[in-house]
Amino acid sequence: MKVSHGHIRKLVGNTRYLFLPNLLNMATPEDEEVGRFCPLVMSSGYMARMALAVNPSSVLNPSLHLKHSFEALAVEMYEQLKPKLRLRKGVVKRALRHGLDKQEGFWADMLQNGQNILAERSEKDPLIVVTGRPYNLYDERLNLRLGRNLARIGIDALPLDFIDVDAVDLSDFPTMFWGLGARILRTARWVKQHPYAFGLHLTNFSCGADSFLEHFYKHIMGKKAYLILELDEHSAVAGVMTRLEAFKNVIENSMSEMAVADIIRTESHAEVKNGDDERNRLPIADR
Repeated sequence: MKVSHGHIRKLVGNTRYLFLPNLLNMATPEDEEVGRFCPLVMSSGYMARMALAVNPSSVLNPSLHLKHSFEALAVEMYEQLKPKLRLRKGVVKRALRHGLDKQEGFWADMLQNGQNILAERSEKDPLIVVTGRPYNLYDERLNLRLGRNLARIGIDALPLDFIDVDAVDLSDFPTMFWGLGARILRTARWVKQHPYAFGLHLTNFSCGADSFLEHFYKHIMGKKAYLILELDEHSAVAGVMTRLEAFKNVIENSMSEMAVADIIRTESHAEVKNGDDERNRLPIADR
């Protein structure tokens, strides 16, 4: 929220209109999911407008339900923009369709890149899957260059939006009404299901939604190695690097334990197979 206020303050007076929509919900994999954004995101346009004393006549702030069908969303946007922009309904629909197509294409490209990355990797190479909210996760100032720092210590990482988790079952969390929260938990379950994947959740101090969500994240991970990084404007790279290096050691220990378990399973399987072969060579009467 602090960063969004800074962006808006930078733009005030430099544009004819400021587009500050109140986003109420997002598309979800299952129709019965609510898919709400957190209260701060839903009210961010109102808060910024009041905190920065922005002239209401220069603000476009429609309340939008992104979970609606295209037709319903187009009507919702048109009805709220019409008083100020005086555009025809067809113009609004075409603009909305163009924007949604670009966004959907962007998501498709991310998923395709993720598939390519996973296909090129050995299944037994460790991979960290980083979860978080996009407005914090992908800002290098807010994440303290997390991706670069992971690469610097030799850790391969992939953000949650590069993995298709829509099919992951989340029916045991029927009251998870936050859309981004559900996506984070689906990704955590995907990580849990893949032995050589490990979870890193990036959160921020004072995030009310994550104060609940982290308990569910830990529950899904169980005994599997994971890291929760909580950052704020006072966090420094040095402290984060210490946590990341410690996490790398934990992952290496987990990998060693899995390698030993694989050897034991292989040897046990070989012993059973050899015993069966010896038994099959005996005359029927002696078996």
